[in-house]
Amino acid sequence: MGLPQLGSCCFVFDLKTGTTILGIINAILSFIMLVTLIVTASIFGALQNSKEIEDDVDAEAAMTGLYVITIILVLMYLVKFISDMVFIYGVIREKASIIKGYLIVWLVFFLLSSFLFFLHVTDFHTATIITQLIYIGLNVYALLLANSFYVQLNGREEL
Repeated sequence: MGLPQLGSCCFVFDLKTGTTILGIINAILSFIMLVTLIVTASIFGALQNSKEIEDDVDAEAAMTGLYVITIILVLMYLVKFISDMVFIYGVIREKASIIKGYLIVWLVFFLLSSFLFFLHVTDFHTATIITQLIYIGLNVYALLLANSFYVQLNGREEL
């Protein structure tokens, strides 16, 4: 028993077209999250150097933790954005090995980012939380779609 297999994307597009479209949307959202997290990291870095934070040890420790988490997320989203671009290439060229590699990278990324996000969800702004939840939902659907396309590619190669 494995993941559910989809026959089409949104009941409209075939698997290849839908996977390409969702890969592009995923890459755009990864880029937006990357830029947002870079801005957030720079804000946390600037706040860390403020006079009010330097006088309060607890606030400085919390700000340092948030800064480190944000930097880790920036690096993860950079890897995610690059892997999204390679994934789009793999779907267009119908290279099952690239798609399989993407699914593995996606799973690791999804587990790490979800863990970090839910660990510090109370420290983030409401807009960041909503964006991240939409992003997670889209990623789950994209995973199901990419897995279905991967299974379809492997089925064609066996014939």
